[in-house]
Formats: sequence, structure tokens, C-alpha cells
Amino acid sequence: MKAKSYGLADLNLLKKDLEQELLAREQAALAQKAAKQREQALASEFATAVKGIIPLKTSPKYIHPPRDMKLPELKKPRPAATTKAKDDLSDGFDARHLRDDELGIYVRQGVPDALLKKLQQGFWPTALRLDLHGKTAEEARIATSAFLYQVQNSKARVVSIVHGQGYGSKTGEAVLKQNVRNWLVQNHNVLAFCAAPAKAGGHGAVLVLLHVAEAI
Repeated sequence: MKAKSYGLADLNLLKKDLEQELLAREQAALAQKAAKQREQALASEFATAVKGIIPLKTSPKYIHPPRDMKLPELKKPRPAATTKAKDDLSDGFDARHLRDDELGIYVRQGVPDALLKKLQQGFWPTALRLDLHGKTAEEARIATSAFLYQVQNSKARVVSIVHGQGYGSKTGEAVLKQNVRNWLVQNHNVLAFCAAPAKAGGHGAVLVLLHVAEAI
């Protein structure tokens, strides 16, 4: 059987194919190296942001879905001391200059932006949820104040407050949406907040990052 012979054109084509394969391997290696560098940079940025934080002990326990916080009946009278502790939010405080309403975010002064990014990325599970649907502005204010007061002792890092988009209001305006954000800024345990992901209410709800003494 006669051996197949290769011409100069065939050799050039083979050389070109080998060069392209080598270039593709080099580009893949560079891309992998760049991805690793980005990952290391993000890890370093987060490590710097949370420096000094004592991490929570991890466990293989199943994380249950968020549950609604049981609030006290609004119609029942409460002792004066309790009322003061749970009803400390004001409608007269306008915090729009402290928030970025276009992006729906807020970060307390001195809190690293990296923590807000983690909140937006769903880094922590949502532990508790408050639904304000069907409540008047006054009822919502009292409920939000009581909710924030109660979660202080729950060790919850992230909670959700559902305020709706205002479609059911007489004016069609999202009054509760603005009010809730004003109230959250007034609470010293609130470190940051952002709009909830679409599956958790989207712009009709807000995720709140809270100060936890043992962790932050």
C-alpha cells in the first residue's frame, strides 16, 4: 500500500491548526487565571470588610423557609413602658436624603458596602417576615416598630417586610413603601436594606440586614 504524501499546502494547514489549538489553550489558561484572581480579590475584599467579626457556628441543620412573626394584637392595650419600647418610629422623619430610592437601597454610615452586596446576593437566609398587607399607615407603623423590637432577641440577621406596591391604595401611591423605609432608617439596629428578590416580593418587599451582637 502506497503511503499518503503531504504537500506544502497540507503542512501549512496542519501548522495553522496546531497554532490555533495552542492559542486556544493559552487563552483558556489566561481566562482561568483571571477568574481565580477575581475570586481571590473578592475573598480578600470580604475578609477586609468583616475583619473582627466573630463567625456564627455552622451546623448541617436544615434551614426552614421564612416564617411570619407573630405580633401582639393592636387592639389590646399595652403597658406604657412596653408601648414606648415598641412604638418608637415617627412619620415626621423624612429619610429620603439618606437613601438611594432609585436603587431601593440604604446603608448606614460606617457599614461596609460589601455587607450590602452580600444582602443583595442572598448570602444570609431570611429568618423572619412581616406582612403589612391590609394595614393602615398607623397600624403598619406600630406593627413595624413591634416587629423590629421583637427580632432584637431572635438573633435574626436578615428579615423581610412586605409592604406592597400600593396598587390597593385609594391614591395608587406606594405610601407604605416609603413609610417603611423611613421607619427602618430610624432604627439603630438596621445596618442596610434593599429590595427583595422577585420570588420574595420584589419591590413590594424589603430585605433588612440587622445588627447581631454576637456576629457583627
